[in-house]
Amino acid sequence: MAKIISFANQKGGVGKSTICLQTVFHLQEAGFRVLAIDLDPQGNTSSRLSQQEGEYTGTPSAYLFREDYTDIRPMHCARGMDLIWTEKNDPELSEIESMPLSCVLNPINNLKASGILEHYDYVAVDCPPSLGRKLVAALTMSTHVICPVQVSGFALDGVEGLLNTIINVQEELNPDLENTGMVINNLNRNFPSHLRACEQLREAVPDLVYTAEIGLRGKLDEANNLGVPVWSIKSTSARDAAKDIRAVINELMEKVG
Repeated sequence: MAKIISFANQKGGVGKSTICLQTVFHLQEAGFRVLAIDLDPQGNTSSRLSQQEGEYTGTPSAYLFREDYTDIRPMHCARGMDLIWTEKNDPELSEIESMPLSCVLNPINNLKASGILEHYDYVAVDCPPSLGRKLVAALTMSTHVICPVQVSGFALDGVEGLLNTIINVQEELNPDLENTGMVINNLNRNFPSHLRACEQLREAVPDLVYTAEIGLRGKLDEANNLGVPVWSIKSTSARDAAKDIRAVINELMEKVG
């Protein structure tokens, strides 16, 4: 059975799609069979991996929430990974939040019944930036979760709510879910306020913060916009960004196995 990793935070703009994408690129280049599932209605992961927004084939992610839906056909992307996609602002995926709470079990039940998980080593799930049914469904289907966070402004607000959601899913729906912890992203090491916030976070939950950190890396944003691995961009700043993100991915893989 594949290891299923959710990239989760109820706040937008903290880097979960970027880290998810770069992890998918890393795993695929390492020779693993990788499936990406995009549960974020913004559809950024889908458009970057497909490189052809609005021209998708196969199964959209909203279909996973249907009862007894096993005709799951992932889209094969040019770079070698497979994708269960969502279009930008997909109304059907947005309407999941109005479905009965029991719908959160449908994605994992459908994936298992279809047998497609046997064809992959890793599944990366890009989660929506909100606490709701789609996030709970992602955590319910996952073996592991990683939580990108930022230490600027109010970006840490709501982390307690996210951690409580993970605990509730572990207790009620998925006792096998492992929280690999929080990874600090977009860290400005020249800002004392950032460094103080990092120290406070590590003191508060020492076992739940990654050792590796991602600094202010504009090249990660550029790579994300281009839909390419950051290490494929030839510049010193891109090499620095690649070093940061690969340190996080390597730590994640140590935790996941």
